[in-house]
Amino acid sequence: TNHAEADQDDMDMLLTLLGAAGINFIMGIPGSDDVMLNYQTTSFHDALYVRQVLGLRAAPEFEAWLAKMDILRQDGNRLHLGEGLPEPFRRALEQLA
Repeated sequence: TNHAEADQDDMDMLLTLLGAAGINFIMGIPGSDDVMLNYQTTSFHDALYVRQVLGLRAAPEFEAWLAKMDILRQDGNRLHLGEGLPEPFRRALEQLA
């Protein structure tokens, strides 16, 4: 989250730089817009983006939960979407996979 004047390109660049620097936690807000505080932030799919671009994996416990819930499986750097995903969620993730 930032409290400065920034657009989504700035947020994407900052996230990529922080990921390359080794950040281990980001907070995702649905739609990337914090309507309560009125500024842009990162969304849930941004964590998936930065892991895939940098060849990283989720925490083992989270990765196991994603697989157990049939949401997402990761084989190396390749992502496999689960069969039971709701269609809007599937379309959003397919753009990243």
